[in-house]
Amino acid sequence: MKSAALTDQDYQRLSDTLARFAPQGAMSLEKLDGFFAALLCGPEQIKPVDCLPAIMGAAFDDDDAFNTPKAMEQFVRLLSGHWLDIAHTLQRGQAFQPWLDEDEHGQVHGNVWAEGFSEGMQLMHEDWGLLFDDEDAAPALAPIMALAFEHHPDPEMRPFLHGASAEQREAWLAGISDSVAGIYSFFAQLRAEMAAAEAAEEDE
Repeated sequence: MKSAALTDQDYQRLSDTLARFAPQGAMSLEKLDGFFAALLCGPEQIKPVDCLPAIMGAAFDDDDAFNTPKAMEQFVRLLSGHWLDIAHTLQRGQAFQPWLDEDEHGQVHGNVWAEGFSEGMQLMHEDWGLLFDDEDAAPALAPIMALAFEHHPDPEMRPFLHGASAEQREAWLAGISDSVAGIYSFFAQLRAEMAAAEAAEEDE
């Protein structure tokens, strides 16, 4: 039975909980969205519960992070719900809409989302090399990598030394949806092969 999609109230609760853990290095909802998108697009899908240390930061080892076991269970349910929302969007071939927060001036930057996507890629960096090495498919990464490295501490890693123009940023943000779809499609066969191999092992 398919789980119900998260409601606006669910997302507010998830965002608030992550914000509470921010001082301990937890991801924001925007970063989590990028992180999950990368894990779901990539060659091997890792379960959300296996990523709790990366998502929660030091709060993962904090016995006082949640008042009750039920509160922890609710948090994991919300994480899984968001994971499934993204998964269903990708599986159905629907347009992916990244969760992008506005700053205090109402501006959307997208850097945090892209940094989350990049962090998700790093968990399976060897397999992601297949995409980087494919000259036809690799351009799908361009908007995401540009946003992820826009403010990199090493100036040589930045796409533009003095920052992107508003027009360039709009182009990068507009390209995220197609980029995610292209990356998801690129790894589709490899995901299917890995799933088949795992199923075969379980049947032995």
